[in-house]
Amino acid sequence: MPGIGHKVWAVPDGYIPSWSHGPEPDMVSHEAVCILNTGDEDAHLELTVYFSDREPVGPYRIVAPARRTIHLRLNDLQEPEPIPVGKEYALVVRSDVPVVVQHSRLDTRQAENTLMTTMAFPVSE
Repeated sequence: MPGIGHKVWAVPDGYIPSWSHGPEPDMVSHEAVCILNTGDEDAHLELTVYFSDREPVGPYRIVAPARRTIHLRLNDLQEPEPIPVGKEYALVVRSDVPVVVQHSRLDTRQAENTLMTTMAFPVSE
């Protein structure tokens, strides 16, 4: 059965706070993409990160198994390089099968924590 969603998603507002308030690992400021793959095939994803003052970085390669969801902390990406903290960026997610992408940010720089989440922008092909 084909999955729901799109093959290309854009997240224009990325920012990983450079410090946190609270116990690790749960309260570390971070960003995440949540990927839902409702189809019968694994989704092979490529993430590309864009900056205002340098060339893009990527692709970061991720697999979202068929009929599963993954919650990927962007702070944890290492290859080809970690996403810099304290720096604005944007993100494009490309998949070989339709998926749904949600973007979240946990900002714990003060004791009153902030959680922001939004759907990524689906790009029509």
